[in-house]
Amino acid sequence: MRFFDEIWECLNCYDLEQKFAKFNQIWDNFYDCKMDYDSQILPLLTPSYAKFCDVKSLKELKQKHSTQAFLHSIAHIEYSAIDIALDACYRFRNLPMEYYLDWLEVAKDEIRHFNMICQKMKSIGVTYGDYPVHNGLFVALVITSDSLVNRMAVLPRYMEANGLDANLFMIQKLNSNGDKDGILDILKIIHKEEIEHVSKGDKWFKFACNIENIDPNSWIDIIRKFYPKAFEAKRALDIEHRLLAGFTQDEIDKIQKFQEIV
Repeated sequence: MRFFDEIWECLNCYDLEQKFAKFNQIWDNFYDCKMDYDSQILPLLTPSYAKFCDVKSLKELKQKHSTQAFLHSIAHIEYSAIDIALDACYRFRNLPMEYYLDWLEVAKDEIRHFNMICQKMKSIGVTYGDYPVHNGLFVALVITSDSLVNRMAVLPRYMEANGLDANLFMIQKLNSNGDKDGILDILKIIHKEEIEHVSKGDKWFKFACNIENIDPNSWIDIIRKFYPKAFEAKRALDIEHRLLAGFTQDEIDKIQKFQEIV
């Protein structure tokens, strides 16, 4: 089994049953795979979900306020996170085996998260693909395709860390207002495991910075190069778990200062 070829097929597979079966095959045979580092690295052109979802830009997507739409939005984030982890494995070569195992572990978690959400959606008559979805995470993959530093900075350390904040906010809101839709336990599982995902992103961001002689303290500058208004939205930060995942107090302070600008 040629690892990168198999990962590419899994990444681009849009049949969910086949995609997850292929992933399980890769997972089960990881240590027997041939690490074909010199195989061609193909560009990302279309997200795999485009085959069954109506894809919009973030600006085009209209927010719908219902339990069904809320769950669908989470399912989309979790599905996107599967492909984010797979592309992290595929696109960056000649790294320690620990790197590839880390992102396979993340993909495995994200598949489980996605399936949990889909089971909940099924109970209220919703299937992934029933609502339009945004391509924001896919765009982030494309614009960071040429740099491990940028990829780790933007996807796990910026976007997924923002997810920690949003998830904690939702958990606190449900704790206060009541969990009438029965999704609190799912959100708690996702939140707990996403901390480890951000931590892995932090580890490989700092690893890549060391290789490329880049100061990891330039992380905020890297993010604002891609997203000039990053950190300016006022939101509660999940400070405890950001710190646990590898953020420094100085980074937290800088983010909060940007929030004060608004």
